[in-house]
Amino acid sequence: MYRRYLYGAMAVFAGAGAVFASTPLASYAAVNFDMRKKILKSANIIDSVSAGNEENTVSRAEFAKMLVRASSYNNSVSAYNNVSVFPDVATDNTYASFIRLAAEKSWMTAYLGGNFKPDQPIKFHEAVRACLTLLGYTSDDFSGNQVANRIAKAQSIGLSDDLGKSATDELSYQDCINLFYNLLITNTKSHETETKSSSTIYGAILGFTLTSDNELNMMDTLTSNLKGPYVLKSGRSLSSIIPFSESDASCFLDGASSDPDVIEDAAESEDVVIVYYNTSTKSVYAYTSAGTTDRDTSLGTAKGTLDAIYYNSSNVMTPTSISVDGVEYKITSTDMQYAFSIYGSLEVSDTVTIVYETDSDGSKVVISYVKN
Repeated sequence: MYRRYLYGAMAVFAGAGAVFASTPLASYAAVNFDMRKKILKSANIIDSVSAGNEENTVSRAEFAKMLVRASSYNNSVSAYNNVSVFPDVATDNTYASFIRLAAEKSWMTAYLGGNFKPDQPIKFHEAVRACLTLLGYTSDDFSGNQVANRIAKAQSIGLSDDLGKSATDELSYQDCINLFYNLLITNTKSHETETKSSSTIYGAILGFTLTSDNELNMMDTLTSNLKGPYVLKSGRSLSSIIPFSESDASCFLDGASSDPDVIEDAAESEDVVIVYYNTSTKSVYAYTSAGTTDRDTSLGTAKGTLDAIYYNSSNVMTPTSISVDGVEYKITSTDMQYAFSIYGSLEVSDTVTIVYETDSDGSKVVISYVKN
């Protein structure tokens, strides 16, 4: 029999955005850049870049990888089937398959003599040409001085905002983060004259939508494609859960950048590790009982016995909170209310693993669960 209890009314405001919400920073510019970096990392367009390395230059090979990751071909390249079409790019080069695809699609071209020069820093005019090509522009759209006219086009459509570079300037990781973010929020050539919207921007091919102020809506995109939660148990590999290669995954553990080995190690030492993944961006989000620690609203996991299910005295059909191993957790979302109601599959004395957010008032709110 269920042990369910009536409880006083509870009001709480919690959103899925708390999972990815960032700690406010003093500088708006810093906040904006930090947001851009997180979005591009989560979308698997750029690899993890530490604050001290943001000014390092990006090679042509690295830029080719970014282009592919930002394209509709982002799931078509295998790092284990490298083939090269340039004499200075070995077939076992980590970037060979990315370089080949970027060349085949005419996003990037070789130098005179046929060499690609993979280790040479990417120049601004090369990067602009590549991104304009992704947007649908061709050489036929630019007469006369193509380099100058492409740069002028990039400026007019906002593609080069926040870069301030001349044609032959080399690009840093910071420049590329700004450039690719601009690419995602820029209208494609076929929609160039239309008002910017979620259906006109280039980022639509990766599932991105716009907020009311024409920035990328990170949460709308990530949560719409998020799968989980899954329990990663001790001795189990991350690859047994995610449907893509670990080497291609962009991983986060308790909100911080991580890698598969660290997540698997956490499963060895923690009572429970909960995993979510996004197939379209090849992103993995893992959480432990330690939870996030650098956010206004933290997130963590707990495993234990479902002691009780509480109800509002004015609505005996809708649960308002639960108790797991003596700790109370609020329930506010309709899917969690259903799961813990008399219509759901959970009963008191069941062993459950829950994922919870912590509100600003210290209340813990259930956002997902796994029945053990």
